[in-house]
Amino acid sequence: MYSKFIKLILPLPSFFDITLPTEEEPNVFRATAAPQTITCPICAGATVCHDRSLRRFRHGYAWHIGVLWVELFVPRQRCKECGFTFTFDYGLGLVHSSTEAFRREIVKRCHGRSIAEVAREYGLLYTTVERWFYKYAPEQLVEEEAQHICVDEFALRKGHNYATSVLNAVTGRILAIVPHRDQQAIETVLKKVTGKVRTVMSDFSAAMAGAIQTVYPTAVHVLDRFHLVQFFTDAQQRRRRYLVQAKRHHKARFIDHCLARKPEELTEEERAFVREWLEEDFHSKHIYQALNHMRYVLKVMTRTQAKRRLKDWLKRYQFHPCGVVAKIAKTIIIREKEMIETILSPFSNGIMEGTNNKIKLIKRRGFGYRNDAHLFLRLRLETGH
Repeated sequence: MYSKFIKLILPLPSFFDITLPTEEEPNVFRATAAPQTITCPICAGATVCHDRSLRRFRHGYAWHIGVLWVELFVPRQRCKECGFTFTFDYGLGLVHSSTEAFRREIVKRCHGRSIAEVAREYGLLYTTVERWFYKYAPEQLVEEEAQHICVDEFALRKGHNYATSVLNAVTGRILAIVPHRDQQAIETVLKKVTGKVRTVMSDFSAAMAGAIQTVYPTAVHVLDRFHLVQFFTDAQQRRRRYLVQAKRHHKARFIDHCLARKPEELTEEERAFVREWLEEDFHSKHIYQALNHMRYVLKVMTRTQAKRRLKDWLKRYQFHPCGVVAKIAKTIIIREKEMIETILSPFSNGIMEGTNNKIKLIKRRGFGYRNDAHLFLRLRLETGH
């Protein structure tokens, strides 16, 4: 029974006989191979063993025991016909002091963790684990078709370098990433998506709209509600800073928080504060009213009602005395068709914003990445789980 258990935790070929370890070395297992007919890898001719050495290889890991080693004789073969000499590894992928099965298992342990942490846990060199990871990890990428996708940019180095990614809106898995964020880069990353794409979610960027129209002219373009609301909240924050409200009794963050939330979510005390703040400034009052009016527009369920409410909103704020509200209205007019689809669509770009936050955490965990391709690989592996 114990021998069967050992064979389960040590996935060796069936032609190996495994000897139980000794008390002095409980993690070393002696493996003896049955006689093999070894042919030359070049001419497929018969070979003869002219040398063999007893070596140990890391082959697994078990709790309370540590790394499991297998000890076996590695033969050195010579071809009788062409004279080619080679080492026969029984298909285990023997390299230095590890088998291929052990290396792949270590790569799996790196998911969701830093390479340095895994290297410390298993007593390996960081550069060794890093080399194994970037060799075997690409094989674990999942290629899938998507019908509903999100596209957005994220910072490689904020203010300097950016990249564009496409994410499956259903599974949350990143499908493709390319450097840069111009229209050409966006078109490139969109073309990498396989499947019949029906819905594309993005922000209000003109480059995004142009690329989506070029690559998927028949797809429904849905704008991100988060960015739409952010237009108003950012304008509100800039206005409060202009009024130097941070020096008043309430802190600026508390004021911004109250003005950004829905009125029904506020307490009676917070509503009193909001009324007081809105009476102080004409622009703050109208930005707040425009935001809540837009929330009212986003609540509709039918296309006819969506068109009517959006038309009423634009009619009211398109030429409004508050310049920032009028500017937001002009931005929406340009994307009026997409806005209708945004109001009615059950999809949003929220899953993409959450993924962008996860990207920041992965960059922070790795203390930066020297190679962008390595970062893109890590991002694709660690999303959608």
